[in-house]
Order: sequence, then structure tokens, then C-alpha cells
Amino acid sequence: MQHEMKLNEKPFNNIKNGVKRIELRLYDEKRQKLKLNDTIRFYKVDNEEEFIDVKIQGLLRYNYFKELFEDVDFNICGPASNLTEKLENMHKIYSKEEEQKYGILAISMKLI
Repeated sequence: MQHEMKLNEKPFNNIKNGVKRIELRLYDEKRQKLKLNDTIRFYKVDNEEEFIDVKIQGLLRYNYFKELFEDVDFNICGPASNLTEKLENMHKIYSKEEEQKYGILAISMKLI
């Protein structure tokens, strides 16, 4: 099955260039439909004519970002200078309330 999601320019380019190998999302109703070997088409937010396709290689569920980053190197989820910065960046995208309500899904992927 193919899924569609949008990304800002920086994470889009990080996936395209192989720097980012894990995409982080809330484990909401849309992400609960993801399965191993499904594909995701990521569209660039500011230019939806530009897209990349990835194949899902792994799905890891966590209650909190901090728990995830104790298990997975945060730099493969998009570069940051330290853990505190990475957590702050994630909470700019997803509130702590959303994190607590849904939990986190780490999507391990390969560019296709």
C-alpha cells in the first residue's frame, strides 16, 4: 500500500540525501495504518510537484520522544547538535499533549 505525507524542505532534503533514515510521527489513526514494506510518498510542503518515495523497513513505537532517543541515535531522525535541541525541535512540531495522547512512531525507511 502507498501512503502520502508532507515534509518541510529540510527533512525532505535530508531523506533525499540519505542523512535522515527514520521519520518520526505521532502514532495517530493515519500512522496506525502503516505496515512493513508499504511505501510512503513524501511531498515537499512548498512544492508538491516534488516528491520522494520510500519503502518502510521498520516500525518502532514509543510513548515519548525521549524514550525513543534513548533507544535510537537521534541524528538518524534528522540532525541536531544535542538531545535537548532535538527534543525541543520535536515539541515545536508536536505538542507534549499530542505526544502523550498518541505516542510516537519511528518509521525506518529506505529511499526507492
